[in-house]
Amino acid sequence: MNLNYSDDQSMLRESVQRFLREKHSFDHFRRIEAAGKAHDVELWRSFAHFGWLSVSISEAHGGLGGGAVESAIVSEALGSALVLEPYVPSAVLAGGLVDQLGTEAQCDAFLRPLMEGTALMAFAHDERAAGHDLSRIATTAVRTDSGYRIDGAKVMVLGGVSADTFLVTAKVGSSADGSSKIGVFIVPANAKGVLLSSFRTADGGEAADVQLNGVIIDANALLGGRDDVSDAVLLALDLAAAAMCWDAVGAMDALLAATVAFTKQRVQFSKPLSSFQALQHRMAEMAMKCTEARATALLASLSLEAPTAMRVRAVSGAKAKIGRVSRHVAQESIQLHGAMGFSDELPVGWWFKRLFVFENIYGSTSEHLERYRQVVTQPALQADSLLRSPAAP
Repeated sequence: MNLNYSDDQSMLRESVQRFLREKHSFDHFRRIEAAGKAHDVELWRSFAHFGWLSVSISEAHGGLGGGAVESAIVSEALGSALVLEPYVPSAVLAGGLVDQLGTEAQCDAFLRPLMEGTALMAFAHDERAAGHDLSRIATTAVRTDSGYRIDGAKVMVLGGVSADTFLVTAKVGSSADGSSKIGVFIVPANAKGVLLSSFRTADGGEAADVQLNGVIIDANALLGGRDDVSDAVLLALDLAAAAMCWDAVGAMDALLAATVAFTKQRVQFSKPLSSFQALQHRMAEMAMKCTEARATALLASLSLEAPTAMRVRAVSGAKAKIGRVSRHVAQESIQLHGAMGFSDELPVGWWFKRLFVFENIYGSTSEHLERYRQVVTQPALQADSLLRSPAAP
């Protein structure tokens, strides 16, 4: 298997990194954060101009037709540069769902503005007791004469503050086996009955809790016209989780680089800190954790098109693994910087906060560990090898 980037992927990686170095310095991040914003309209439109918002959208719908690796390249660079824009929530998760499920009319109406950077979508799914367990979704969509009435509450909607449109998951009746059907509904952010409660996340970003009180929408607002898209929702959540794993990898590598640079400059007992063997060992351990995180993130991205059990094993395994090793790297970086590492004036503390947020979105570390346990204890997987190709007999 060739794990090297293709020429096009290398060009994408270089262009993203170069742009962010020139246009999104830490000082720029601090200005945005201090202003109480997490969405820079001009920066977002630059993302659109370079094609990053369309990289994972299929060519059939006007995108570049990239895949999980291309999304990973962009996400890694954004994590390293502390970019607050809702790239994964809007372009990867919400855009990916519309691309996968939407009718031609829906794709034309919502994907084009997204790729042009003139509109934002947000996926309103999480509830107090629901994540990957779709049976716990309490939001309902009841048929009316003209369409649907939606009632419910969603929490922690990333990108929801700036969103023009929400993709809302809701129960739509019951299937033959008695389980609830889960549909996705396109709801304008300014629709009557939609109430937002916005808040800042720990890393300086923005999110919103969304209350839906008797929201009336047309029948054509049902994404794809399908009232049961549970499998597609779970796949979309895994796509987002895998992309965020790369965001965390970018932050971890940046923390390691900053720590090494700091210990070379900081002098103690007339010697740079980097010359002390005990600290070298700690930084070597950090480097090993970063390598582990990159490897598991790569496995997650390469497994997104595998059968469901293998996909879940790879994605949840990566989310749980990176959740743990990222905390180790972040804590070590703070300790090696000393108390100043927690200050807002240094990027180290912000990478620490970003990794803390990573641990708790699209399923927490403990939730993904339990999801991983459930799938790897299946007899079919226990009898198989982790090294066996999905195509192997």
